Amino acid sequence: MRPPSARTRRALAALALVGALFPTAHPAVAAGTAATKVFTADAQPTWQTNGTVWAVTIVGGVVYIGGNFSAVRPPGAPAGTREVARDNLAAFDARTGNLLPLSHTFASPRYAFSVSKPDVSCDVDWDSEYYSCDTIYRIKASPDGSKIYVSGDFSSVDGQARSKVAAFPTAGAASANLPLDRTFAPSGINSRVRALAVGANSVYVGGIFTQVGGQSRERLAALSARTGVVLPFAARADGEVLALSLAANGHRLVVGGNYDTLNGVAQHALGAVDPATGASTAWAWRGVPRTSYITDMAVDRNAVYVSSNGEGTWDGRAAVDPLTGVLKWFDSCLGATWALALHGDLLYSGSHAHNCNDTAGGFPEQATDLPEPRYYRLMAQTTRGSRTTIQYWFPSTNGGDPNVPATRSPSKLGPRAMASDGRSLWVGGQFTTVNNVPQQGLTRFTTTATSKAPSTPLAPTIANSGANAVTVTWRGVEDLDDPVVTYEIYRGSSMVYRGRASAKPWETSKSYQFTDRGLTAGTSVQYRVRAVDGRNTAGAFSPIATATVGQSAEPAETWPNDPWTNTGWQPRQRDSWFDWGGW
Repeated sequence: MRPPSARTRRALAALALVGALFPTAHPAVAAGTAATKVFTADAQPTWQTNGTVWAVTIVGGVVYIGGNFSAVRPPGAPAGTREVARDNLAAFDARTGNLLPLSHTFASPRYAFSVSKPDVSCDVDWDSEYYSCDTIYRIKASPDGSKIYVSGDFSSVDGQARSKVAAFPTAGAASANLPLDRTFAPSGINSRVRALAVGANSVYVGGIFTQVGGQSRERLAALSARTGVVLPFAARADGEVLALSLAANGHRLVVGGNYDTLNGVAQHALGAVDPATGASTAWAWRGVPRTSYITDMAVDRNAVYVSSNGEGTWDGRAAVDPLTGVLKWFDSCLGATWALALHGDLLYSGSHAHNCNDTAGGFPEQATDLPEPRYYRLMAQTTRGSRTTIQYWFPSTNGGDPNVPATRSPSKLGPRAMASDGRSLWVGGQFTTVNNVPQQGLTRFTTTATSKAPSTPLAPTIANSGANAVTVTWRGVEDLDDPVVTYEIYRGSSMVYRGRASAKPWETSKSYQFTDRGLTAGTSVQYRVRAVDGRNTAGAFSPIATATVGQSAEPAETWPNDPWTNTGWQPRQRDSWFDWGGW
């Protein structure tokens, strides 16, 4: 994603105006507030994959994941060790995280590079110049939870022909391998299925195909939920469909992707059709920029929430009324978003966000033109009202294996799929670390885990401030789920200072000072500092710094652009808590 041009910034401003013209349908709810508790940022022990996870769903206490991988391994196991074979589909107990028996074999033909360009989300043999694509991109459950449907680019399952879509019953998933549904057998889908939505009687598919069951179907089709036979539903798009959702109690099928016309009418990236006929329905918001497209969706009774990938333009999220297409809110964060999940009245997303400065609760530019770029790949925000507020929840992953060239890996965005059951949030993707700890392909967060501890401070610096005092200076730490922490300064084993200040990751360049008075000249003193968050989770102590009172000591390090350096300002000493307002 490129940084926005002046034209793009004007376009985003226009989007804001559009939002103002379409007020929320819930005026009684204050904008930017949420009643739901945010997950903690401390990732829990989770099984891993040896490839990319593109799909996650939770049904009946079971987590199903799909993607492009050949094995899974236990929490903490290094790559290539303790692996258990799983071909693009696996299941786990949602409560314990334990691996379940689900295991099937997906296959597709091999294609030569000379026939078509290899897709790096597939299995590519770069030496022989052949590739195959049995990847699973979506998993959705039937409304009653009795089946899961998986879609992708495979042509068979366990040797049985299955054209891009297959189904499995869910009963007994905790104790036995789920059999392939022998009745549901779609055929003749001539290319990839990237989008999936499931109704009581119909399975809706979207992608890049042009034929289904021997009939013309341009990137959209409906199948019988029981047999997989193509239905008369006749919607069509002129570009790839990436996301589908049944909304408004099943009265609308919302269509998202990278298309320019829907049913032959100019309508870029986002619209809705009648689930029975495929005819276009009302859709007021036409604000998705031409260089952006829709990647994922989540739905509740209030709205359909969509995510976007853009090139130098909108990359964030929006909430839209599915019956009218009226925009409720959008955020202007930069950094492509590819995954969404709802948890109560919070919307969680996976992206590579690097600038949310114009959205409430957001952060300034963290990557573009900075020497040490940083991305906030996991975020939470409010859903109700006419505006959204980003919550303070900033665990993160990396973008993928840094040893694999970008030309041989999907764009290194990190998270690609997520789902929540109200107790936990499961996140899948192409990442290999979570919170800077090795963890590949899959992770999870809960509301009951201990909060993520603040980071460890650097060693403080000490400067003499007269014959009987020293000034201790330290840099701020970061905390991923608490914006303010309490800094504790210890002289030897005695705590001599407690004060609250910022722990926002984008403010760690700030420095703070404390002057310890009433000391005895000539004595040696040692200081260390740690941070404690609002839930009393303490970080590790910094290295010890030593000085001799009243004698020459290393001057406190100064940092450019720091408002407290060289001003003579120092916090007053207190035995109790000291709150620096505004931090």
